Amino acid sequence: MALAGLSLWYIFNTPGSKPVVISVYEPPIISAEKRIQDIGKAETDQKVPAHFLIYNVGGKPLRIADVQTSCGCTVARLSKTVLVPGDFARIDVELDTSIKLGKVRKQITIKSNDPKRPELPLFLVGEVLPKKMVGHAQMTLTPKDKLVLFKGDCATCHVQAGKGKTGQALFVADCAMCHGINGQGHLSAGPSLLGRNYDDEATVQRTRKIIAEGSPNSPQMPPFSQKQGGPLTDDEIDSLVTFLKVQNMKHRMGLLNQPAEADVEDAAAFEEALRQPH
Repeated sequence: MALAGLSLWYIFNTPGSKPVVISVYEPPIISAEKRIQDIGKAETDQKVPAHFLIYNVGGKPLRIADVQTSCGCTVARLSKTVLVPGDFARIDVELDTSIKLGKVRKQITIKSNDPKRPELPLFLVGEVLPKKMVGHAQMTLTPKDKLVLFKGDCATCHVQAGKGKTGQALFVADCAMCHGINGQGHLSAGPSLLGRNYDDEATVQRTRKIIAEGSPNSPQMPPFSQKQGGPLTDDEIDSLVTFLKVQNMKHRMGLLNQPAEADVEDAAAFEEALRQPH
């Protein structure tokens, strides 16, 4: 009896061993064991591992075309690209917590030949805490390298994507992952840049200074000016400020386009990811 119970435990807790009802007449169907993985609490300047399991519960081979992450600080590696009916694949994810504090939320998008769900979003959530100093010294909010966003994997989002662009295109490439596509902000990444008095020259200059030299209050906002080691010229920074002025005017007039709604399941997963970690 104990052996039978142990066998059932193994089957239901071992990837690929769970019984799945499959119809050979069904197309490939992608499914995830969990849509949200919570890494819990992690210190800044760390590389935190996590993983997802995806299944093919359809009757035809599932082909994974691409795995994309919402930011270069999150790297995802897929164990296989073709899943026969009933098969599974593991996605190993590594989150670089450099220049991050507070709640984090990253999206991993799986693109496949599932006709009903060609894109499956998964979410990695957690909370990044300051690194403790040696001995009895206080915790520090100073990043190990304030320019880390412009190096290595992070550079794919914060440097390469914005090269040769200005204004809205530059904002979408370099800033939207933290401040939202319209500048409305993200709960866990960056504040809203709207609702400010951009008619006031002091506000404009303060905004420009933060873009150029970084935020004095948040290590998550590094200096983007080339004079400070960042990727942007003075003209490119000015184009961002001009874009924010226009967006703020649209915001006041209620003219900003809202993002397209995801399907019900994706929207529910997104809302749950916003709430975590508890």
